[in-house]
Amino acid sequence: MELVFTILIGVVIGAVNALPMFLKKMDKANCWSAFVQYVVVTFIIFNTTLPQLNVNDFLAGPIVSVLMTMPMVIMIAKNEKKAVPIVLVNAVILGLIIAAIKHFRASLGLIITAIEHFRAL
Repeated sequence: MELVFTILIGVVIGAVNALPMFLKKMDKANCWSAFVQYVVVTFIIFNTTLPQLNVNDFLAGPIVSVLMTMPMVIMIAKNEKKAVPIVLVNAVILGLIIAAIKHFRASLGLIITAIEHFRAL
């Protein structure tokens, strides 16, 4: 169930990132790349810790997200210099959202269990 939750959150975050790109009729390969990137970023943030950096969950998410975005930033910097700050801010925000969901997932599980319990009544 944990893996399904992680993938579901990754798909939602990936869609939030890639949907505007699809709507702007950008190259489909770039859109799918951005989507898959955030599915993978979510999986990594949910299943790893960064004890060597001595940071909490809320900082680890943006750090991992920005680090995983750097290859894409290097590729787009050649042609679209104005897009680099937007991509980096986007990585920080989405990484923070993923980290917050990771931090509060136990509470989310309790809420879902309570809702299911009351529905059964």
